[in-house]
Amino acid sequence: MAMTLVGVIGGGLAIIHATETDWLTSLRLSRLGIDAGASGILNATLVALGLTLVALAISLEGTFASLRSAGRLSSRANRLLRIGFIGAGVAAGLAGVFRNDGQLPHLIHNLAGFATPIVLIATVLGGRLAVGDLGRRFDRLSIAILVVSLGLFVAAYAGHLMPYAVMELICFVLIGALLWLFEARLQGVIGQL
Repeated sequence: MAMTLVGVIGGGLAIIHATETDWLTSLRLSRLGIDAGASGILNATLVALGLTLVALAISLEGTFASLRSAGRLSSRANRLLRIGFIGAGVAAGLAGVFRNDGQLPHLIHNLAGFATPIVLIATVLGGRLAVGDLGRRFDRLSIAILVVSLGLFVAAYAGHLMPYAVMELICFVLIGALLWLFEARLQGVIGQL
């Protein structure tokens, strides 16, 4: 929840403070990182998101320990989940530290920016496989979130049917929802042990 709030509020404030006014048709959130009015807000938001993801990894340790003692999670899977959440946090933070200007900073920013949602989704899906059954509802909602996110990306990128920045914000909320669902289902599994 904290990650979604930080991302939506920070992204929204960055859009509002952007000096480029044509954000509805052409602006991407990454470009806000070099916009004179928005760069500080967006880059601080990305660093805060990175720290939030690292905090999530730390907060999930008790949950993972309970799942390990019940035989629902191996030590190796626990390590990989921790690495996944921390890796996504580091990637988000790097996207904020390295502005989208200059050749090397641009490369690092873009790699880190694209790596963050990919690592998060892979971590949640890997966690689902490692823990086992998290319920049909979780599986259906996860698939729906992934399909909608992919559809929005295609609509914004290929067809320009929606503003790219709006798609990024919606997908951010959807990935936040997926993380919330994952954590809630893990707690549900622990409650049944």
